[in-house]
Amino acid sequence: MRKRRIIFTTGIRSDFYVQDQIMRAVQAHPRLECYLLVTGAHLSKKFGYTVKEIRKRNYKIVAEIKNLIMSDKLSSRVAGAAIQLKKMVDVFERVKPDIIVAPYDREEAITVALAGTYMNIPVVHIGAGDNTDTNVDGIVRHSVTKLAHLSFAATPKSAERVLKMGEEEWRVFVVGSPAVDRFKSVKCLTRKDIGRYFDLDLSGKPLIVNLQHPVSHEVKKTREHITVTMAALDELNYPTVIIQPNSDPGRSAMVSVMRRYRFKNKQVRQRANIPELYFVNLMRQAAVLVGNSSMGIAEAPALKLPVVNVGNRQKGREHAGNVLFVPHNKTQIIRAVKRCLFDKAFRKKVQLCRNPYGNGATGKKVANILARIKINERLLNKRMTY
Repeated sequence: MRKRRIIFTTGIRSDFYVQDQIMRAVQAHPRLECYLLVTGAHLSKKFGYTVKEIRKRNYKIVAEIKNLIMSDKLSSRVAGAAIQLKKMVDVFERVKPDIIVAPYDREEAITVALAGTYMNIPVVHIGAGDNTDTNVDGIVRHSVTKLAHLSFAATPKSAERVLKMGEEEWRVFVVGSPAVDRFKSVKCLTRKDIGRYFDLDLSGKPLIVNLQHPVSHEVKKTREHITVTMAALDELNYPTVIIQPNSDPGRSAMVSVMRRYRFKNKQVRQRANIPELYFVNLMRQAAVLVGNSSMGIAEAPALKLPVVNVGNRQKGREHAGNVLFVPHNKTQIIRAVKRCLFDKAFRKKVQLCRNPYGNGATGKKVANILARIKINERLLNKRMTY
């Protein structure tokens, strides 16, 4: 019997390393075949040409679609998505997948879902039902859910939101977040290894990691926002690794500020891209994560890592109580970081927190569902429950 062909799509480093945990499980499943479509920032030298790392995984790459438009204009993402969608349709026509996976809430999710819906290919949405108060991501995520045939939610609360959108209960699965899986699969390095890699003296000193992205609804304030964060990190004067943002509009402005900022703190290191082995271990060794990355929501609790979320991105998302939300204000950022580092009560709370995003077994759960779900008219013909 022919194995089911499952196509995953990845356009950025964060979604690949999270989806990687599911792809590994699919590749290992006796009834499934794993295929991969690579696009977006992976094919850009500005982002480290990360397709090279993907190729090392030995997945069957069915296409590499160049669609990234590097610009701080809000139109750049949708223009890039249009290029992506057109070429993606050709790929699906050629490969004839049994199921395609729409990842989370970026361009790749909406283009995959549109193509699958019109082409009668079952669409699986990973990360369905999550909630955010700001940024275009939340709008895209819920739109993808309405287009998708199956919704994989990370938490029961996310599944409830999907059901409230009129989705049939049998189409919705609570599987946890594969983001948690990655911290169980990457080998451990020592603190000395991390210090050596980043050329930092970490002996007896807390390590701060900064990962901050632009916010679609606040692009005009991007320079102001990142300048405030840089000033706070500078004044804190601890070993700090700054990781450059994703490809969203506003990135160029952020990176310009990061590169030109004159740090008095000589323990600051900046990186555009970090290999997975060192990135995961950097997070394992961090004392606090500062910025607005979704990593602070889904993955940090698995590491018992305190988080200072700066600004509105990630507001409204379900979290484990390890996150302190602060505005773009230097004093409040510094105060929150110090609380994460030295407040014994808060640190104890973080150590005892339970991650609502699961225990790291998502990959196998998803693979088993993809193998057993019946592909028929019932699956393809969606109906509203109200």
